[in-house]
Amino acid sequence: MTTGVSAWVRERIRLKKSKPVPAHMTFFHCFGGLSFSVILLQLGTVIFMLFFYNPEPQEALKSIDYMSNEVVFGGLFRNVHRWASVILLAMVFSHMTIVFYFKAYRSPREFTWFSGVAQLLVVFLFITTGIILPWDWRAYWAFALWIDYIETWPLIGEYFSHIILDSFSINIGYFIHILILPVTLAVLLHLHFRMVRKHGISEPL
Repeated sequence: MTTGVSAWVRERIRLKKSKPVPAHMTFFHCFGGLSFSVILLQLGTVIFMLFFYNPEPQEALKSIDYMSNEVVFGGLFRNVHRWASVILLAMVFSHMTIVFYFKAYRSPREFTWFSGVAQLLVVFLFITTGIILPWDWRAYWAFALWIDYIETWPLIGEYFSHIILDSFSINIGYFIHILILPVTLAVLLHLHFRMVRKHGISEPL
């Protein structure tokens, strides 16, 4: 009886599995999907915060204080966004570590691996630019530490640090955080999903 009802519903709404779930999948294969779920959570919280954040040096921290303390659920949305970014970085890094351990980066999945590494870098840049946006003392010293670190790069460090210092503003950081990086991540996710769809999940060794 249950099978018949299930078949009837599946036929009506066209629920067809184009690819079966591999039998060898475990919890460790779920970190990619979990990472994508956190990305969607981040998207939801940032849409809320866009209505209140002001990317001006004198107003950035005030707007965040207002959102966190005066807006209904504002503090909740901000803290979810802040902590979910750390969770996202940990999940993406764990996903990459597991893929590397199982050697799932090997042929024919090289582009899947490359797009995953690029996504890890984009997530890291999300956190870096997000830390700067409140423009409080933490943001100032985080920015100063990053400039000092970039200057230690051989050959190109001093050149890049001067470019950043000459062109930096909260508005530019905000523009990168809410537009450049999301578009880049969306393109990488599209490529990543296409490659996973094409080649499937790697078999265990």
